[in-house]
Amino acid sequence: MSFDDPIAEKILSDSPYERLRARQLSYFVQPIDRKIAWQSYLLFTLAGLLPVLAVLPSNLRQTYLPSVAASSPKLAFVALVAVVFVSGTGVGHALVEYARITRGPLDERQARELVTFESLCSMLGFGTGGLATFSTYALVLLGFGGRDLLQAFLAAGGGNPFEPSSLGVTVGFVAIVALLSAVALQTLSAYLHVRAVLADGA
Repeated sequence: MSFDDPIAEKILSDSPYERLRARQLSYFVQPIDRKIAWQSYLLFTLAGLLPVLAVLPSNLRQTYLPSVAASSPKLAFVALVAVVFVSGTGVGHALVEYARITRGPLDERQARELVTFESLCSMLGFGTGGLATFSTYALVLLGFGGRDLLQAFLAAGGGNPFEPSSLGVTVGFVAIVALLSAVALQTLSAYLHVRAVLADGA
């Protein structure tokens, strides 16, 4: 029997995993390979931090980021937090999909465990990781506002995101890790999409 409504089709599916996912009240009910692809786009955005900081106003860049790639401003640590959450939960998503495909028919308990773990990965990846990505670029925008905007932000009680961090996390390191992680998640997304199509069509 075929259905025109994909949600109804999943609710009436023989798969406990699909039924549980369809009944979830969540913004993140998209196929896992698509969610992993979206996470790779977030990581590509974070990899772009290096060229973006390289075109900051020259007076501010020369003061705080004389060598952009080797500089370790506080905002680089915020970006690294985003990279860790997004890439880590992307791998978590991949493990869920791989388990779904390779473990054969799932019982209710196994399906519930996978759906719960998938939901956690989605919330942390897009929620925490997305917020950290947004915060990183919000701080970068302060720099494009020039010294006046930065001074106004500091006068309002904000910390200087361009000051060197004692943690030693460099912009170049964050950009490289983000880029490699983005490529890895893109590859995982494509691989899992093909595996899912073959498994569901079998």
